[in-house]
Amino acid sequence: MNERRSSAIGRPRDASKDQAVLKAARRLLAEVGYQQTTIAAISRRSGVNSPAIYRRWATREALIAEAVHGPGGHPLPNESGDLKEDLKAWVQVFLVRAARPAARVGVPGLLSDSQTEESRSRLVAIGSPVRQAFSKMIGGAVGRGEIAADIDTSFLFDLLADSTSMRGLRCGLDDSDAYIESLSEALYFLATRSNGAVDVGVVRR
Repeated sequence: MNERRSSAIGRPRDASKDQAVLKAARRLLAEVGYQQTTIAAISRRSGVNSPAIYRRWATREALIAEAVHGPGGHPLPNESGDLKEDLKAWVQVFLVRAARPAARVGVPGLLSDSQTEESRSRLVAIGSPVRQAFSKMIGGAVGRGEIAADIDTSFLFDLLADSTSMRGLRCGLDDSDAYIESLSEALYFLATRSNGAVDVGVVRR
């Protein structure tokens, strides 16, 4: 379970403070690096005191993970009714998020510091709503008859997420238009094969 979402007795949590803390963390990552993005520094930048931050996130790593992997001002695309255009929009959003200075600094640091099952579960929890939204978009394409019902949605999502993450870390937004076009075409090709699950399995091997 996401640590900061546990139930508590008392007044509802102020969502504006959550956003102030996450925004401060992203800015600090870009400005001073991973090691210097401490809870104390985030508290000073955001104006939210450290005890309040720890009530929301149990650890510094949990806070940074959400700052890096959460939406961060880049909402997910709305469905257009055209799978090719939808995939292109998803690639663009994922690449922009991966290329943010905070992500390019924070992801390597998190990979170094977060090797526990707890940290992996936290990332799954953060990413779950995004994965569900992608599955819904693919489901819409299935309903319209654009693709087969046996499409391997999880594989497509992992390819989207992993590819854009590596590209963003290595290259930022350099030559992004060509990359977005190439990856979205590749995803569309996989998605529209006549037997999605079997063909994706071939790609995996």
